[in-house]
Amino acid sequence: MNAPNLKSKQRGTFSIEFAIVGVFFSLLLAFSGDVIIKLSVKGKLDRLSYSLVNIVKERTQLYDADYQLTAKEVNDLDTLAKRSLQRTFGAFETDKYGLLVEELSFKEVGKPNPVIAENRGGVTCEVAQSITDLEHLTVVSNRGREMPLYRVTMCYETSNWIGDLLGKKFTNVMSDSVVIGR
Repeated sequence: MNAPNLKSKQRGTFSIEFAIVGVFFSLLLAFSGDVIIKLSVKGKLDRLSYSLVNIVKERTQLYDADYQLTAKEVNDLDTLAKRSLQRTFGAFETDKYGLLVEELSFKEVGKPNPVIAENRGGVTCEVAQSITDLEHLTVVSNRGREMPLYRVTMCYETSNWIGDLLGKKFTNVMSDSVVIGR
């Protein structure tokens, strides 16, 4: 009796294994590329939101000691943010950008004014916690005044490489910065 021909029985297994490994490797590359893009955008938004919230904090110096955040000031921040992102991003699109500026100030210690929250841009930034939930971060100055709290949230819609492959939507990159005012 002749021994079975093993070579002929293994025909095509290399092609099947290569196809499986190729699909896995392609998914891995798409996932890595998507993560790298999102981390890059997140870093840019982190730096800019931190800078903008510090501008808001210094508003008493920049806007004649006025403690109430106005729509004009938010428009100025929006313009500054867009111009900065246009210089930083390769292809910045204003309809994929969103800005939320919030202020929690106080009439007197323990008695907050109504929260001021202004949205700008083509995307609405959704925050998990309202600024009133962060009231415990405020401090009372040596003059007996409770210091205001400011938050700048920025969001940007990115490409959806891995989400398209998996049938999910992973596009919104968000960054927020909180600071105690003067």
